[in-house]
Amino acid sequence: MQNRLKTSPHHIKLTITYFLLLVFVGGSLFAQKNKNPKDPSKQGGKTETAIVISNETQPPIKVGMCFVDSDPLDLPQVRAVQMAFEEINAAGGINGRRLSLIVASSSNRVYNNFYIALKAVIDSGVTSVIIPDGSDLVIKSANYTVVKDILMMATSSTSPDISLLKDNDLVWRTSASDVFQGRVVANLLDSMKLKKAAVIYVDNNYGNGLFTNFRDNFTKLGGVITNIVKYAPMQSYRDIDFRQQLDTLFSQKPQAVYIISDIEDGIKITMQSQIYNFLTKEYKPQLIGCDANYSNDLLMSVNPSGIEGMIGLSYVRPKNNPTHEKFLARFKEFLAQSKDTSSYTASILDGLVDTETIDTYVSTSYDAAYLLALAIAKGNSTASGDIAKNLREVANTAPQAETVTATDLAKALGLLAKGKRVNYNGASSSIEFDDKGDVSSGSYTVWRVNKGRYSVTRTVSFP
Repeated sequence: MQNRLKTSPHHIKLTITYFLLLVFVGGSLFAQKNKNPKDPSKQGGKTETAIVISNETQPPIKVGMCFVDSDPLDLPQVRAVQMAFEEINAAGGINGRRLSLIVASSSNRVYNNFYIALKAVIDSGVTSVIIPDGSDLVIKSANYTVVKDILMMATSSTSPDISLLKDNDLVWRTSASDVFQGRVVANLLDSMKLKKAAVIYVDNNYGNGLFTNFRDNFTKLGGVITNIVKYAPMQSYRDIDFRQQLDTLFSQKPQAVYIISDIEDGIKITMQSQIYNFLTKEYKPQLIGCDANYSNDLLMSVNPSGIEGMIGLSYVRPKNNPTHEKFLARFKEFLAQSKDTSSYTASILDGLVDTETIDTYVSTSYDAAYLLALAIAKGNSTASGDIAKNLREVANTAPQAETVTATDLAKALGLLAKGKRVNYNGASSSIEFDDKGDVSSGSYTVWRVNKGRYSVTRTVSFP
C-alpha cells in the first residue's frame, strides 16, 4: 500500500505521539520512557519517547514499531500488534521471556521526521522493527535499518521496488507485492469485457509500481489505456483541485477509470469527478479503486451516488476463512475492552470496527508479530540475522511441517523446542515467503460499494 495520509500540520517539526498501550496479562502496566538524542539536522526538534510494554521477571525481548500518527490506518495496526503480544505473553512468552513493544511515531510522512522516531526505537535496543506504512517510507527507512543490522517487517507496503532492495535479507513484508494486484485488476477488467480504461495515479513508488504492472498485463489482454494521468504526492491534498487532471482523464469517455491513490487524494478525485460533472446519469464509467481506497473515510466523505458500484481489491481473507474470522472476533473484543477514549480512536477506529471494513492491514500486522515471535523461538535468538534465517522455516510449507495458527501458539512452541518445523497459517493468509522476503501467494477480495457499504463479491487467489 502507498502513503495513506490524512491532513497533516503545516510544519516540519517532529511530533511523537505518546499513547498508552495496555497490557492485561498479570494486571500490570509499565511505561518506560527513553529519550533519544536530538537529530542535529533538525531545528527545534522535540525529544522522542519510546514506550516499552513489558511485564516480565526476565529481560524482555524488545520489538520496535514506528508509525505515522496522522494516518488513519496505522493505529489499528498498532492495536493488532499489541493484541498479538498480549496473547503471546499470556501463553508464557517466548523461551521464558516476555515481549516488549517499543513504539514511536511521527506526525506526518516526511522521512526526516519519521527518521527521528525510527532512530529512537532502534537506539532503545531492538533488533527488529515493524513498520505499518507506505512503500516510499519503507524504502527510505530500509537505507537506515539495513546499515544498523535491524530486521524490518513491513505490513502494508506493496511496491515491487521493495523486492529489488539490497537488504541482506533484512526487509520482509506480510503484504503482497503489486506485481500481483496489477495483474488481478487487469484480469478483472478483461472478465467484465471492459477494454478501454483510463488511469490516474500518484507519482511515487507505490503508484508507479501498481500502474506499470496493471498497464503491462492489461495491454497483453488486448486492453487499451485511453489516458494516463499522474500527479505529485503531497503531505495534504486539502487545497488541491484535480480539475485539470480530470479533464484529461475523462476526455475520451473510457469504459473504466482506475484510481491508484492514497485515501485522501482518492476521496478528492472521486468527489471532484462528481462535482465537475464528469460522472453523470448519462455517463458513468466503472470506477476501480486500489487497496488504499478500502477505507470508511471514502464512504463517509463522498456522495454515495458518485461511488455506488465502485469496485476494487483488498488483500485479506474473506469471511469464509475460519482463521481470519476468529482473528476478527478476537480483535473486535480486544478493541471493545480498550480504555483509549481519544477522539481519534472514536472517529476512526470505532468506525472501522462498527462496519465490515476493518483495515486490511490489521491482519498482516498481527501476522508479522507472530512470525517474528516464532522465528525468535526457533533460533532461540533475537539477533536480526537469526530471525531472518528462521522466518521461512516457521512460515513456509515443507515436508513434515505441521500447520499452526495463532491460537496454537503453545503447540507451535512445543514443536519448535523439539526441533520440528511449523507452517504458520496467518490471519491474513497462509503466508509463504519467497527468497526476497515477499509473500508469494494468497488471496485478494474484490469489493464493491453497495448502498454506502463495502461488500465482497468474489475472491481471487494468486500467484
